[in-house]
Amino acid sequence: MLVERIMTSPVETLHEDDTIHSAMNLMSRLSFRHIPIVDDNNDLVGIVSDKDLNLALPSIAGEDQDISLDLQLNKIMRQQVTTCHPLDFVEEIAKDFYHYGIGAIPVMRGKKIVGIVTQKDMLNTFLELTGIREPGSIIEIDIQDRMGIIYDLGKIFKDLNIKIASISIYANSEKKGHKIIVLRIEAMNPLIAIEKLEEAGFNVISPGGMH
Repeated sequence: MLVERIMTSPVETLHEDDTIHSAMNLMSRLSFRHIPIVDDNNDLVGIVSDKDLNLALPSIAGEDQDISLDLQLNKIMRQQVTTCHPLDFVEEIAKDFYHYGIGAIPVMRGKKIVGIVTQKDMLNTFLELTGIREPGSIIEIDIQDRMGIIYDLGKIFKDLNIKIASISIYANSEKKGHKIIVLRIEAMNPLIAIEKLEEAGFNVISPGGMH
């Protein structure tokens, strides 16, 4: 899946000379947690999060709170910004979210910001890919990793006239050379499918009911 499919666009930005007060108002009004910061050429120069604002205020708050709220964003913004391109794969930027512990990634075309992807966008994408928003059942199968396994599974469900909504595969940490296949099927009762899978020699380890 490409980033351009899940990004928010157009994206709200603030100028580097705008104030903490401006950022707080924008976040409150639009329920944002991250705001990209641009310069006079509308080029990305930084990003500010609600956490940055919260950390900055106590450190600069003195006798006159109004002065602290008037501090320019270029004084507190993070200038080293992880970015991506609209044609990058969502799976790739997921690594950046995980490794760097960031909450949002601006989407760039050249020097211009064309969108933004947040942790919430990534979660929504995960829910979409797993098909968990749709009614159905989940079946987990332990398999020895081999060629043609998906074909064999597909044939069983084709014969049953049951549609597979999504397939996820991950390593079985308890068995070397084995993987766990998680099937989400468009059937409220998975028992018939489980019976056919077991007849075909598959090890069903976790049948799930209606979700």
